[in-house]
Amino acid sequence: MKLSFQEGLIRQKSFSGLLGQLKMWGFDAVEVWGEGLSDRLDEVKMAVKGADMPVSSICPGGGGIRGSLLDDDADSRAQAEKDIRALLEMGAELGAAGLIIVPEFGKEKFMALYPDHSDFQKRKEIFTERLAPLAARAVQLGVKILLEPLNRYEAFFLLTVRQGAELCRMMDSPAVRVMADFFHMGIEEDCLIKALEDNARWISHIHLVDTNRKLPGHGDRDFPKIIQSLKKTGFDGCLCLECGIPGENPGREVAEAAQFIKRLL
Repeated sequence: MKLSFQEGLIRQKSFSGLLGQLKMWGFDAVEVWGEGLSDRLDEVKMAVKGADMPVSSICPGGGGIRGSLLDDDADSRAQAEKDIRALLEMGAELGAAGLIIVPEFGKEKFMALYPDHSDFQKRKEIFTERLAPLAARAVQLGVKILLEPLNRYEAFFLLTVRQGAELCRMMDSPAVRVMADFFHMGIEEDCLIKALEDNARWISHIHLVDTNRKLPGHGDRDFPKIIQSLKKTGFDGCLCLECGIPGENPGREVAEAAQFIKRLL
């Protein structure tokens, strides 16, 4: 297992400056922000090469992938496919392990207290059919597509790691895997550890966050037990911090969180 950090969580004067700090704090890789990546691709390539720090993944953010493969509107689907293809190409240039994709954000702010999974059952075949050509391209490029389940307040279609694993089985592609985010899992999974163990074969990347969406060690999640479980399943992907950073000295807080996870590893 390697420890990664999503850029944008902490202020730095430059991307290369961030990488220098991450190396000092003990991180092994960086997760790059996908929105606007094409405008700074050369800068990022030079920085990761100079710092000898691999790109674990690309997180598209709110605007990195416009439209949706699940949209009824053809223009929206075409835009989503175009953006995903472009990010896959950039991921290959950066040597990125994977591109995180949220199949569809919810168009309404809130859902019912108990999620309705009928939407997933109704549209899973549509989604896998539309994702297939992108998965084929990902195989050619050597980049994984990492499907991220969200919680019921942010999405309708993909809510659980088990559903993500089902999509992977349907796709039957070495390029399609699940990105498990502990924040969303804390809302949707009956048991976080059981969900990780039951679907371990399909999980390639994890967003590491405590119960309050702060740094590991700032909430009451049992990280020693979680890390031990991941070791048991043979997980060898990246644990990436995507969380709020409290306090007046965020650098110190990040360094302490990195040391905390590294000791467990």
